Amino acid sequence: MRTVPGADGRQRATWPVLGLGLAVMVALRAQDLVSQPVALITLALVVLVWGAVRGTPHGRTAFGIQTAGTLAFGALALVGLAVDPDLGRYLVAAGWFFHGVWDFAHLRNSRLRKVVSPTFAEWWAVVDVLVAVQLLFLA
Repeated sequence: MRTVPGADGRQRATWPVLGLGLAVMVALRAQDLVSQPVALITLALVVLVWGAVRGTPHGRTAFGIQTAGTLAFGALALVGLAVDPDLGRYLVAAGWFFHGVWDFAHLRNSRLRKVVSPTFAEWWAVVDVLVAVQLLFLA
C-alpha cells in the first residue's frame, strides 16, 4: 500500500531505489527539460506530502524528524545557492557535513534506524562528510 522506500517499512528497498534514483539522475543530465536540482526538490516535496497524507509505519515522531531534516537541509542548500558563491560554498559544505552527522544519527538511534537501511545511512554518512571536506579544502 505504501510505496515510498524507507517510509514504507521495507528497508530492503533502500538500495534498489538508490540505483533507480541514480539512473533517473543520469537520464535527467542527458536531457535539457528538467534540471536535476528541480527534480530532487520536487521528489522531496512529493515524498513529504505523500507521508503526510498516507502516513508512515514509523509514526508521527519519526515523520516529523524526517520532515524537519528535509526542510532544514533544503533551506540551507537554497540559501547557499542564493548568496555570494564563496559564502554559498561554505553553507553548502555545512549542509553536507551536517547531513553526514544526520546519517550517523540514524545509525545510533534505534527509532531512526528503522527508517532507512543501516548500511545506507553508514555509506552516506561517509560520503556526505567527504563531499563537505572536498568543498572546504579542495575547491
